Amino acid sequence: MKIIKTKIVYNKAGFIKRKTAFLTLFLFFSILFLSTINAQTYNGDIHFKNQDDLNKAFSAGGILEHISDIKGTLIIGDKTNGSDITTLTALSKIKTISKGLYITSNLKLKSLKGLEALVKVSNIEVSANICLQNLEGLNNLKTVEEQFRIAHNTALISFKGLTNLQTVGEFEVFLNSKLNSCEGLEQLTTITTHLTIDDNDELLTIAALQIQSIGEVLKIAGNQKLETLKGLERITSIKTLVINDNKSLTTLQGLEHLESISNGALIRGNTALKNLDGLQNLKTLGAYLDIWSNNSLVSLVALQNITKIGGELHIADNKALPNLDGFEHLKSVGSLSIRNNLKLENYCAIKNLFKNSVNTEAESKDNFEIKYNNYNPSLTDLNTGKCSKI
Repeated sequence: MKIIKTKIVYNKAGFIKRKTAFLTLFLFFSILFLSTINAQTYNGDIHFKNQDDLNKAFSAGGILEHISDIKGTLIIGDKTNGSDITTLTALSKIKTISKGLYITSNLKLKSLKGLEALVKVSNIEVSANICLQNLEGLNNLKTVEEQFRIAHNTALISFKGLTNLQTVGEFEVFLNSKLNSCEGLEQLTTITTHLTIDDNDELLTIAALQIQSIGEVLKIAGNQKLETLKGLERITSIKTLVINDNKSLTTLQGLEHLESISNGALIRGNTALKNLDGLQNLKTLGAYLDIWSNNSLVSLVALQNITKIGGELHIADNKALPNLDGFEHLKSVGSLSIRNNLKLENYCAIKNLFKNSVNTEAESKDNFEIKYNNYNPSLTDLNTGKCSKI
């Protein structure tokens, strides 16, 4: 019995020793693992103004050698003097940046290659990189949570490189003087707030776009060679629409499935715009419809399905517009202002608009204004059928 008892005690002691050793080893490797994880994350903002500093930081022994995640902002470039940075290959391990990535004023940078590991960032700006022709290097970027700004890149031709981009908070594209298409944005489906495409002088087409939803504002302005809005066919509703100062735009085709605008629409200064074809399915505007200074506009017939405008209907300075045909089904407006349309002489499409009680307040000066047109009927004229000059 003593021998057996001794063996049992011995085995228990050995088990306890082995268990203690295992736990100690496990704890050691856990601490080592956590240390490794922490070593891969940099907390704080980083700014590189030249190539040497960038290379040293990510090289063997550099302070960012093992970094894959940055909890802060990464700035690459020198807005004051312009940087000499030519390559971003040192950034090949960076996967996420919690705040923002700003690549700006790198006068010799031709490529974004080196950013292939980046999949998610809160904000990104690519601006004033005068030799950059495309966005190759951002091929695995899927989400920009807040703002993506692409601006003042005078050599940029397309968005090649953004082939996996799916969701952006606010997307701004402006003053890229050689940008001629939206090639590269085929996978982008969701803009949670604003899409702004402004002042890109060589932009010919946005047909590559496959966007399904824009949460707030769609603004297309100052693109002097853009002829059509094809590429926006999947948009069914929006808060605000701005189509402004696109000198070659002849039609609004591309917006065929847009049914409602919860705030308002501004269509202004598109000197070649002849009609509003593309808005055939638009039914309601929550606030305003502003059609202003479109010198070639001769027809509003595409607006024939609009039944309600919650705020002001403003039609002004459209030099060629002869009539308001297209508004026959409009039953309610908050106010009306029609002025300085030099050929406008027929208002019969809206002759019944003010006969219902919803619009009785339109008799006030603030809510009813027709002046400086070829014919200027009063509210009484409209209600008694004197809706045309002839």
